[in-house]
Amino acid sequence: MLSLIEKVAVITGSNRGLGRAVAIELAKRGAILVLNYRKSKKAADKAFAEIKRHSPKSILIKANVSSEKDVKRMFSYVFKRFHRVDILINNVGNFLFKKISQHSHSEFRGVIESNLYGTFLCSKSVLEKMRARKYGKIINIGCAGCDRITIREHTTPYYIAKTGVYMLTKAMAAEEAKYKININMVSPGILETSIVKQKVPAGRLASHKDIINAILFLLNENSSYINGANIEVAGGWVPGHSS
Repeated sequence: MLSLIEKVAVITGSNRGLGRAVAIELAKRGAILVLNYRKSKKAADKAFAEIKRHSPKSILIKANVSSEKDVKRMFSYVFKRFHRVDILINNVGNFLFKKISQHSHSEFRGVIESNLYGTFLCSKSVLEKMRARKYGKIINIGCAGCDRITIREHTTPYYIAKTGVYMLTKAMAAEEAKYKININMVSPGILETSIVKQKVPAGRLASHKDIINAILFLLNENSSYINGANIEVAGGWVPGHSS
């Protein structure tokens, strides 16, 4: 079993859904969690209570990761408290299922900024100290199909953003590899908790555990030569392809 004892892990959007499930798994393995949320204090408190049972040193921080001011405040506190970040999982990302013509300006901007800006700002905030220590693991959450031009009628801004995250992952990995920093991407297909369901060649939708297994693989030191990779966890599902 992979041990993460005393590793400091920041997971954005970890008060619910996949982020919460990942946080609980890492806490069970000994990591010190920094749980992040933006709006739902009730859901955040509930997730935090469960995390604390496994990892008493963990903390909870409210921050909008698409805001440079909020991100600076969050990581300033994290570094003051723990002096390092070993693991960053960029999980936050708004998702809307509607035609592009139906998006308001604020909705379009919100999808792009939460997915792409959030990944950039949080990654930039930890990289300097990771370079100094010559250690760090960053995992960006993408989506199946984001590594190629995919035109999706009802999820256009989301795919624009996630393809940007894919490009950012590749570029950052190339720049930071000499500092022994691993920057990779895990791209889920259709989750059991996804808003929109479709048939999948594997015969079932992806569970949180399926995604967590890929994350744990990338956090294992035996996979340290894997850098700039995108692991699709999609059960053979290809966006736009009839199953």
